[in-house]
Amino acid sequence: MSIDACIAHAIHNDLDIMEALPEVHELPIEEMEGYIEKYICSIHETMKDTIVAYGDSYIRSKDAAGLCATCLQGGLLMPAHMLLRMCQTIVQLIELDAKFILDTDDGKSLYYMKMELA
Repeated sequence: MSIDACIAHAIHNDLDIMEALPEVHELPIEEMEGYIEKYICSIHETMKDTIVAYGDSYIRSKDAAGLCATCLQGGLLMPAHMLLRMCQTIVQLIELDAKFILDTDDGKSLYYMKMELA
């Protein structure tokens, strides 16, 4: 999978927005969507830039903890345990040869995946 797809998948599966942004409880409803969208886009871009610049060796060695530490040093502001789960997801997915097909009506993503069986 591409790094963008891996990051998007990790954000979708592992980011708990209420834990990462406790201040959303105080926001007016009409401001919440834009605030959360801006945060998620920022997280995605910061992760991508950091991983592309400094994360290759961690990706290749499947070192999610090292990737997590690198992202924290790169300025990613979120709880470390949540970021570690996201980095674990990225490390697992980066080697998959998968292509996004569509989102189903019930909110699940469908991918085409190529695998080798031993």
